[in-house]
Amino acid sequence: MNNTRYENNSMKVLEDIIKKHKKVAFLIGNGPNLSANIMPSWKDLLKSASNNPIRFQVDGLSNTEVYDLVEINSDDPANIKNRIKDKLELKPSYDIGIHQRLMNLAILNGSPVLTTNFDEAFEKSINAELFHIESKTFTRFYPWKSYYGLNQLTLPTEGFGIWKIHGDVRYTDSIRLGLTDYMGSSERARKLIHNGEDRLFHGKRQEFWAGHQTWLHIWFNLPIVIFGLSYGIDEVFLRWLLIERKRYYNFSNKPMQVYYISKGFLLPSVSNLMQNLNVELININEYSEIYG
Repeated sequence: MNNTRYENNSMKVLEDIIKKHKKVAFLIGNGPNLSANIMPSWKDLLKSASNNPIRFQVDGLSNTEVYDLVEINSDDPANIKNRIKDKLELKPSYDIGIHQRLMNLAILNGSPVLTTNFDEAFEKSINAELFHIESKTFTRFYPWKSYYGLNQLTLPTEGFGIWKIHGDVRYTDSIRLGLTDYMGSSERARKLIHNGEDRLFHGKRQEFWAGHQTWLHIWFNLPIVIFGLSYGIDEVFLRWLLIERKRYYNFSNKPMQVYYISKGFLLPSVSNLMQNLNVELININEYSEIYG
C-alpha cells in the first residue's frame, strides 16, 4: 500500500501535522544547511577533512565508510574531527534565515528539535543557550542530556529544545562519523532501552526509565516529523532507532505517528523501510514548501 501524499504550500506541510497532535518533535538533517548553501554535503565534508588528498574513489561508498577510509589512510587520524569542526564554523556572512524560521515554528508550538547536524546554525539563529537536564553524569562523548534552548526544562519532552543526536562541535569527542562511532551510539541506546529494571520495555514506571532525561525520551514519546534527511542505508543508527520505535509502539499498542517529508523519488531502501514501519510519507515539489 502506498501511503504517500503530496503538498505544495509554504510551511503548511509542517503546520498541518502540528495541528493534528498536542505536541510534535522535529528530526532535521543537513537539508536546511544545503538549501541555505552554508555547509557542504556530508561526503564532501568527509573528503575535505583528510590532511592529505584522498587516493580512493568514493562512488558507491556510504558516508561512514568514507570517514573510516579517510581515518585509515591519514597520517594524523587524531585530528580529523578537529578539522571537521573547523570546516563547520558558522561565518557571520552566512544566511541562516531558514534555520530561524524553522526554530521559530518549533518555539511557537513547544516542539523539541532533534538534529543530526553538528554545527551551530540552529541555536545561533535564535540565540539559544546551552542547558543540561542533569549535569552530574555529563560526558563529552555522549552529551545526550544537553540541549540548546531558551529556558531550563525538567524533561526533554517538556518544550522546545535543540538536541544534537550525532554530536556537537562544542564537544569534538561527541561527533559521530564512522561506523565505530555509530556502533557506540547504538550500544549506549540499546542498554537504556533494553537492559535492567528501568529499561524502556519493562512497562513499569516508564516516565522514569533509564533514558528519560536524554533525547531518546523525545524519540519514544512524541510524534516525530522527519525532514531534510535522506535516511539512506548509511544512517545505521537512525534506521535502527526507527525500528525500535515501531517495536516499542507495538509493545505499547500505539500508532506509529511518524511523518517523513521528502522531495522527489525515494529510493526503495528508504520507501520500503518507511512503509513497512507505518511511517506516513509526504512528498513535496520544492524545499521552500517546508523551509519557507
